[in-house]
Amino acid sequence: MRIATLGGIPRALGGGGLERQVRETSAALRRRRHDVRPVAAAEPGGFDVLHAFGAEPDVCHVLAHWRLTRVPLVVSPVIVVPPRRVAVERLSARVPLSTWGPRMRRQLLISADLVVAQSRHEHDLATELGAARVVTVPNGVSREQAGAPPPGTPTSPYVLLAGSVSRRKRQLETVAALAGLRPVVVGGFEGTAAERVEFQRAVADAGGTWLGEVVDRSALLGLVRDASALVHLSRAEGQSLAVLEALALGTPVVASPLPATVELAAAYPGHVHLADGPSEARALVQTLPPRPEQPAAVPTWDDVAARLEPLYESLLR
Repeated sequence: MRIATLGGIPRALGGGGLERQVRETSAALRRRRHDVRPVAAAEPGGFDVLHAFGAEPDVCHVLAHWRLTRVPLVVSPVIVVPPRRVAVERLSARVPLSTWGPRMRRQLLISADLVVAQSRHEHDLATELGAARVVTVPNGVSREQAGAPPPGTPTSPYVLLAGSVSRRKRQLETVAALAGLRPVVVGGFEGTAAERVEFQRAVADAGGTWLGEVVDRSALLGLVRDASALVHLSRAEGQSLAVLEALALGTPVVASPLPATVELAAAYPGHVHLADGPSEARALVQTLPPRPEQPAAVPTWDDVAARLEPLYESLLR
């Protein structure tokens, strides 16, 4: 099968979980002997299915100009909306402005032949926004070996925060609340130069360490494995790959009670601990029970590809 992909930030500019989802899904499908490549590298008539990742205006704009090689369209929307704004999203999606982001997302979901949701919450939201056919296929993890943590990592115990540093992910407030517990932050920075200085000062005041981007996967997994906990207090999130990788390595997770995280807590009891805010997260970190004897049985990317394959085939039939 020939599968074209669309979506994500160019790797040279950064990117994060969505881009990794595209790369890992594509690699797993190739291991199943499918021809998978970015649609920008495909020729007219050179693919059987188009799988778009993300439902933001950039993807919608490209698909609005799609006039050659009309094939089945699969959309993994990865809808990142704070819980308190879900009702606003439903209403604003009906605003009659063609270039309004929520409306563009709704039109994309309506036009898709298949929508692949990461969680039950996203499944229900996509259905409410007008998607005709929605299936739930959670994200996966790779089975790469964890190696030694990267240079600069303090000796254990330390508490890890993983992901691009931004207001949405709340690392600034979280680091301050974890002062004295050796917080370690890994991830690039999204914000102004002044905000970057403010964050660096907060990490220093908390006695923490900011490692920046860690591109060595083995070292990154070692960092996750050796942490006493992964703390992830995002205000809005899809199904976090950092959380899934921590679960697969047996590292306890302290996370915001977002819908997708609540679903993970139910699926992997004893592995995920929910905190309403930074101060509650600190208390949870300090009172965590012993790690479960076995890591959580999180699906792999090969499992994800195995579930996508028959879905693509059903569209071609």
